[in-house]
Amino acid sequence: MGTDENQRKVFEFLLDHFETKEPFSKQDLEGVTSWQGQTFGTYWSKQLRPFVIDVAGDKYRVSDGFGRYSTWEKFQPHVTQMRHVASTDYQTLKFELVRIYEFFMPLTNEAYLRVALDALFYRDTVEARLKTIDASDLERVFPKRVSESAGEYTDRICEWISRRFGGYSIFHVSGRFRAQPLATRAAVGLGASRYLIDETTAVTRFIFPCENDTEADQVEFFFTNLFVRAIIEVVNGEDEIWMVETGLKNQLHIWRVSS
Repeated sequence: MGTDENQRKVFEFLLDHFETKEPFSKQDLEGVTSWQGQTFGTYWSKQLRPFVIDVAGDKYRVSDGFGRYSTWEKFQPHVTQMRHVASTDYQTLKFELVRIYEFFMPLTNEAYLRVALDALFYRDTVEARLKTIDASDLERVFPKRVSESAGEYTDRICEWISRRFGGYSIFHVSGRFRAQPLATRAAVGLGASRYLIDETTAVTRFIFPCENDTEADQVEFFFTNLFVRAIIEVVNGEDEIWMVETGLKNQLHIWRVSS
């Protein structure tokens, strides 16, 4: 049996087990080939291992990642070269405490909002913002260590923020809003102003997994003093700004222009 035929046998075996999800052993897979000595071991470690996932005992199953190589034309170039697919073992992390914040605002504010939020990914901007926070409030939430200098304290805060405030997501939703008090169709037809308004809203989402209640409180404090303040300032002029908070707390925050 030639090398190409062995590869085809391996491909057919993997494809069959990909479709059935049946577990198998290394010996089962090796048994469909005529490879001798270390040949199978070399193929297994360099080309085939990324396609399988460990299950109970010495059994494996074909991973869903094999789906990208489920035709001979795609599988053959991979199996004849050094591996192109990284074998990754994932560690499952679960957080019972998570804070999720979502801001809703007109799409016209998106460009300004991105500029303001992106600025907070730079240390000099963060340090400038920290100076606007009352020192007693800052030390209450983020206690200063004994004999810690002002510079060391700032370094530690910036390192903490760096590890937790890594990014945000923006997505768009379309909606329709009534712009006037409830009225009849006839009355709306006579009016000159618009009654129903179509508007695209930019939703900015932040997700913060927290190890414990202390960290959750610190996330809330820094998010409020850094990001929320920046958002409110940059979109100043809107009648209302909405933020939906979920996770640890489920509540709606509304900033409304005073009458």
